[in-house]
Amino acid sequence: MKTNRRMEALLDEIRDGNLDDPKALPQKLLALLNGGFVEEDECVFLALLKKNSDVQRLDFPDRTAYECFVNLVHIEAYLENGGLPPIELLGRGIALARETVDRLSRLHGTKHFRVIVSSGGPNCAVRFHTVRSEESWVAKDLEGFREEAVAELETQESAL
Repeated sequence: MKTNRRMEALLDEIRDGNLDDPKALPQKLLALLNGGFVEEDECVFLALLKKNSDVQRLDFPDRTAYECFVNLVHIEAYLENGGLPPIELLGRGIALARETVDRLSRLHGTKHFRVIVSSGGPNCAVRFHTVRSEESWVAKDLEGFREEAVAELETQESAL
């Protein structure tokens, strides 16, 4: 896992509290994952998010931007019982990212995916995209994100 300093400072507390355990994911997030993935126009999407999306590939500069837009999950929108403290919200985001990496690895073993977790206080977002050598979503230097805690998880070692 690649992180910036803000995220690294929070990970010990998340791990100590076991807040990143995929078994603790809310049912709505599990349902999103259990809906599976679909492929379209050389892109991979969470099927339920793609089904509810009204955008097309040509609405974006590249496939990576298209995937990141459609595959954006705001963790706070999937909580059953209202909000959580920011550290617990981030823990659920890390758990979702890990479970997404695991499922993508099993289903699309030869493809390389990057899952991005970002948190800025009361919000946590998780998104993913296929890694393409000519496209990127996040800057290589995560320290450029000064206001957010950011982590990247990948399905395989980066060859880029």
